[in-house]
Amino acid sequence: MGKTYCSRCEREFPSQQALQQHYNDSASHYRCEICGFDGSTWDKWIGHHRKTKHRVVCQGCDDGKGWAWVAGSQEYLAHLKEQNVCQACEMHFQNASNLDHHKMVHLERSIECYACYQKFPTYPAMILHLESGTCPSKINILHLNESAAMCFQWKAYLDPGYRDELLNRDDLKTEYSEPVYPFKCPECVVSFTKLSGLFQHVYSKACNQGLYEGKMAKLIKWLENRHSAGENE
Repeated sequence: MGKTYCSRCEREFPSQQALQQHYNDSASHYRCEICGFDGSTWDKWIGHHRKTKHRVVCQGCDDGKGWAWVAGSQEYLAHLKEQNVCQACEMHFQNASNLDHHKMVHLERSIECYACYQKFPTYPAMILHLESGTCPSKINILHLNESAAMCFQWKAYLDPGYRDELLNRDDLKTEYSEPVYPFKCPECVVSFTKLSGLFQHVYSKACNQGLYEGKMAKLIKWLENRHSAGENE
């Protein structure tokens, strides 16, 4: 059997098996199992997989050095779940909740504010913007609470004990020494301190209530009609 030669390392090996072992052990060879590409550095190997898609690259692995996985493999799918990986940017998160919150940054900003025409990635984010009182229209949490209490579907998502206060635009945060929960999910009756919390709950699909379904859809339409011109009177 003839000898083989590694041109990069300028070394000769007695057999193909010995050469392959050299490739496996050497810090100067990073080879692609699909096409035989031989990268001189780890970064070039990772770059090759990014370009060819021979493997799925997860840059968040190995303290940011990255790793290439077989797409669709059980190992890769388990990695995504166990490490809470964002497939859009390959960042790793401590828990699924943090990952879900992070994914918002990748959403297209397509939801336009009722009054100032800023755009947001989700409807709950737009409502939170209005609640904060930073909208140029001056619509704030008290105006939204009043509108929610006025809607003919109010019994589905509002605790009747707080309705009069919301209609009067009372500030529940200053009126009570402890947090109060005037809003509730029409489906699972989980309670919330703010209207934005209710919308975020149904948006997250935590229960069977959809954001644009049933009574929530009617509430959204009512809020749009009330505030689409920046009305806050």
